[in-house]
Amino acid sequence: MDQRNNVFQIKYNNFKNSLEELQERVIQLGHEKEEHEVVLKTLKDSESDRKVYRMVGGALVETNVKDSIPILTTKKDNLNKTIEQLKMQLVKTAQDFEKWKKDNKIQVVQQ
Repeated sequence: MDQRNNVFQIKYNNFKNSLEELQERVIQLGHEKEEHEVVLKTLKDSESDRKVYRMVGGALVETNVKDSIPILTTKKDNLNKTIEQLKMQLVKTAQDFEKWKKDNKIQVVQQ
């Protein structure tokens, strides 16, 4: 019986860790998306040939506004897609967790 409890505890902890990691990633990517939106809003009112700098792989690269806006827009769109996929994965994992708890009659005991 003790071995069975250990297996359940490990499975429970794995579900909890997965949910926490997904939530943290969604929040992190949400912050990145917001940063891209702020930069795009700022660049929107700038002259198209104005110099701008951005980080690419840890290196500072000089470019201009008209070349940077499409790149930033694409990155923001990709972040949106990734966030939506992670949210769907988060919901599915939470549903699987609840189903697993119900199927195995798991009751959480607070200490």
